[in-house]
Amino acid sequence: MSQSSVNIEEVDVCKCGYYCRLKTSRTPLNPGRRFFGCKASNENGGCGYFRWIDPSLENVDESSLMNRFIDGHNPIDRLKRKVTELEEERDSLKFQLNENEEKMMVLNKKLKEVKLQRDWENVKFNRVVIVFLCLLTIKWFFNIV
Repeated sequence: MSQSSVNIEEVDVCKCGYYCRLKTSRTPLNPGRRFFGCKASNENGGCGYFRWIDPSLENVDESSLMNRFIDGHNPIDRLKRKVTELEEERDSLKFQLNENEEKMMVLNKKLKEVKLQRDWENVKFNRVVIVFLCLLTIKWFFNIV
């Protein structure tokens, strides 16, 4: 049976009483080979239960293994490509962030200029209103006297 067609009908239970997790080997001797293992590691008080699901690679023809890893089917190559894509996306996002920060600085500077201009216009308007009120007050005062 091939690796993808293995039918796992029963889940193993270890000596600790836990259902065993289906894990995948990442070792050079058994790359991608699946197995059941105790939920807890030996260091954490686990029982060390272990059973291979996939057949040993010793009996597999080397050329069939090589064919499985050609054309991007090698999980390591796929992960490397994914890492490269994510790094490129990260660099692109950093560049966009820097551009947006520069735009934000320019807009903040313009906003300050607009606020100063508005404040100056308010001051000028207030001066006109004060002068007008002073003139009205003087006219009113001399009309009374």
